[in-house]
Amino acid sequence: MPKIVDHDQRRQQLSDAAWRVILREGVDGATTRLIARESGYSAGVLSHYFESKDDILLEALRNAHSVIKERLNALLEHKTGFEALRTFCYDTVPLQAEQIRETQLEISFWSRALVKESLRSVQLTESAYWHNILLGVIIAAQELGELVEGDPFIMADILAGLIDGLSVHALLIPDHYDEKRLIKLIDAQLALWSTATPKDQRGSV
Repeated sequence: MPKIVDHDQRRQQLSDAAWRVILREGVDGATTRLIARESGYSAGVLSHYFESKDDILLEALRNAHSVIKERLNALLEHKTGFEALRTFCYDTVPLQAEQIRETQLEISFWSRALVKESLRSVQLTESAYWHNILLGVIIAAQELGELVEGDPFIMADILAGLIDGLSVHALLIPDHYDEKRLIKLIDAQLALWSTATPKDQRGSV
């Protein structure tokens, strides 16, 4: 009797294997041969599920983003205002091992996305998704009176730049940008906008 294959499960296994190879070898070094070997399947099986290397990379990236979205939604479910904003910022910088792996994967795509339209398109779509969540959290905190008045779009851009910058620094200089340092820097920025901070210590936008 023919073996019943769970194609969704196999596709997920191949995507997970691609993720592991990318973290170990980088995007450029993640060849289809290495991904097939990592997964335990043949290159022929890999080509049955993905037409090209870029298809595999996109799948790995989408799966990583899906995991992050689920985790962040769960974290934000019972939080509001300033606490929700701080939670968003904490979860989108590499504080813990899981976040470090996710950040390594994300940043490894950036250089390739500059020259590959298919990858850049996905990156732009995903970036817009996260930016809209951040924007919504900021506006909600302002409506609760827990964040200073100001242009929420500018505030979202500032935080997005801070998060990306800290993420890169944390991977490049982990001894300096450790967990305590990242939290301190995020808290310092948020304190400038918190209505709980004395007025003369706040920033304006």
